Amino acid sequence: MAIAVTTDSSVSERLEALGIMSPVDPEAENKWKAASRIDTIAGKCGGFLANKKANAEVLLKDVKDLMQERYGLGEGIMIDKYIYSRPASEEIIESLATDCDFVVTAIAD
Repeated sequence: MAIAVTTDSSVSERLEALGIMSPVDPEAENKWKAASRIDTIAGKCGGFLANKKANAEVLLKDVKDLMQERYGLGEGIMIDKYIYSRPASEEIIESLATDCDFVVTAIAD
């Protein structure tokens, strides 16, 4: 079966014509909004969320240590989500949102 894809088609139309599904959640923009930027991390509590892969915790620990040494980061809370391929649980997200001024996450194989 031939599929006609023209150059004036939108990207989503071209992907649909090829049978490729977009990985972008159309509802995501409505669900999530970026947090307000903080002025400084000095004295703040940072959350460091690893993805359970081999080097994520190592990378985040080094980032936390550098933030403490160079920028005066107060407490740094290290936490792993339970399964690397799934979003963090509501319990983890609530804990980070309650206890931390900001969160850094990483994917590191």
